[in-house]
Amino acid sequence: MRIIRYAPTLALCACLATVPVLSRAAESALTADMAVAQAWAHSPELSADKEEITGLEQAAEHLPLLANPVLELEGATGSLTGSPDERSVGIALNQELPLAAIVSRRKAVARAEAEAARLQLEARKRSLADQVRRAWGAAVLASHRLELLRSQTMLAETLLVIARERFAAGDLPEFEVQLADLDRQRQLLRQAEQQAELIRAQRQLALLMGLADGQPLPPLAPLAMPQQPLPSDEHLLSDGLAHHPDLALRRQEQQRDEAALALVRAEAIPSLTVGLAYRNERSSQNSYQLNGGLLTPGTERTTDHILGLKLSIPLPLFSRNQAEISKVHGLANASRHRVESARRAAAAELRDLLAHYRLALTALELHRTTLGPVGRENLQIQQEAFKQGEVGMQTVLDEKRRFTEQQEAELNAIKTAYDSYSRLQSLLDTHTTERGKP
Repeated sequence: MRIIRYAPTLALCACLATVPVLSRAAESALTADMAVAQAWAHSPELSADKEEITGLEQAAEHLPLLANPVLELEGATGSLTGSPDERSVGIALNQELPLAAIVSRRKAVARAEAEAARLQLEARKRSLADQVRRAWGAAVLASHRLELLRSQTMLAETLLVIARERFAAGDLPEFEVQLADLDRQRQLLRQAEQQAELIRAQRQLALLMGLADGQPLPPLAPLAMPQQPLPSDEHLLSDGLAHHPDLALRRQEQQRDEAALALVRAEAIPSLTVGLAYRNERSSQNSYQLNGGLLTPGTERTTDHILGLKLSIPLPLFSRNQAEISKVHGLANASRHRVESARRAAAAELRDLLAHYRLALTALELHRTTLGPVGRENLQIQQEAFKQGEVGMQTVLDEKRRFTEQQEAELNAIKTAYDSYSRLQSLLDTHTTERGKP
């Protein structure tokens, strides 16, 4: 058998194709945490939510203790009715005094609404962080896949050159050369498709980060899997249920509805209205005076100053706010059921994420310790056998395809583990995720 002079090149391409993809990632600037921070800083939705929350908090603190007093002015004259001497001027001040703690309950409802809005903002921030982390991971893995396809293309081109050399020497049939050429063309097509996928992933990440159109995306840092194990499932579930954003929002909505129920029940108690009034009345009446033993008619004018106190209270005979109480009572009961439903959904989601994460780590360990080395060794054996003329091109291509599938499965395991861990980061408390932070 002939010794092929391209054997060193073939061996080099085989090494490039079999080197673990993640180990070749160079140090770069943009990490997942940096991308999340920039996305938070440039999100118009989050800025709008912050302004809304500020308004709700200020409104809750600026609620007045009492309703505005009512000032009443009154003036009357008898000039138009033939009594020009009759006139009166009055002024009154009425103040409503609630007999129940309505003001404090209104503040409680307003503060609960502001807190619910804040928790909703926190949930949106966590959701955006999860989207950014996943987009960042997808962009990094897309670049890794592109590097993998480039090394495979180099290997396919080298195999084609060797096949042509052996065909020219009469050591290989022509259809073997055609197989090598078809494999090279497929690799070029896959490489072009992956290049487009990388551009799409980078564009999606730039959009989430709020980069301006045309602004280049900084180079991405290498993706590193968590090095420390997560705490026990019971600890993670307890922390997750305590800090799950959807569950926390449902609990706050329940508190808000219960505060609203207490408010409408307090509003069913009538308020007392206290009024202080002052009136100045001027009047005249006919009078008779004794003048020289004769009664002569005359007019007597009087001016009276009257100060009065008025108390008024509605009588709850026909309406005791039954309709509003029934409505809010239904909302409060519905909130309790929603909290329980959210708790069950959160527990199931956390269990599923933990199962996917640990299963992906197990699969990744299997790929790196067993499947990857075995596939790499098998490909090298088949390459050496093809170089010696012991096997045909189809055998080498089949082994290359199996090894490529193994590498793709390893990348999929990395993606599943990273996505699951990213979702766990968005659901668990900060101090919990830092123990296993990558």
